[in-house]
Amino acid sequence: MISCIIIDDEPQNIRLLQNMLEMHCPSVKIMATETGVKRGLQIIKELHPQLVFLDVEMPHFNGFDLLKKLEPVSFEVIFVTAYSHYAVEAFEHHANGYITKPVKAEKLMAAVDTATKRIEEKSINKNLFSLLEQNSKQAAPDKIPLSTTNGLVFVKVADIMYCESSGNYTHFFLCDDKKIVVSRQLGEYEKLLPENNFTRIHDKYIINLHYIKEYIKGSGGEVVLENGKEIPLATRRKEDFLARFEKWIKRKG
Repeated sequence: MISCIIIDDEPQNIRLLQNMLEMHCPSVKIMATETGVKRGLQIIKELHPQLVFLDVEMPHFNGFDLLKKLEPVSFEVIFVTAYSHYAVEAFEHHANGYITKPVKAEKLMAAVDTATKRIEEKSINKNLFSLLEQNSKQAAPDKIPLSTTNGLVFVKVADIMYCESSGNYTHFFLCDDKKIVVSRQLGEYEKLLPENNFTRIHDKYIINLHYIKEYIKGSGGEVVLENGKEIPLATRRKEDFLARFEKWIKRKG
């Protein structure tokens, strides 16, 4: 069963969607419904649903405002609205689906099916990630899984040149000039990547010490990698970086 919450300022729209879900999407369990954004925000925080059906235009706050207050968003979102012109913005907020009113059964079923697949994939990835994180404490992994829109990509740890944070996403830059975008935050990979070779030099960056070409002095300074990429070194991380790099040099010597 997929736990869900419906937020819409029109009670009749909520009742209609409830009926359609019960009829066409029996795997969806409705935990709660709400007509106000502020209360809806509280309910999401309390119940931790896997899926939220969300109206866009509501009094005081709209659906996008609600999502911004919950970032990073941990659930799937299907927008249900009378207005089609919000579609682009909805998908910029990583919506799983965008259904215009009046809701048609086939579109609802398709959106729920897509959300279900993503929820299942998240569950598998979470379990795999947790297992790898536990194992990495005992021995550094040779490969790590990167969760992409197409599934999992297993990458050699030694091939990772640096990682860059982008909100709820992490960009992995590899030594063969490939880039892989992953739907996990940088901090999660900081726990998984072996600290003997990787270090976080900025809130946005983790680098592989093996690929350092040059360090440019400054208040924090900059690290230049072998591909020419210049990455800022945060002042508060400078001392730790230099100490780690010195240890790394000694190990390699």
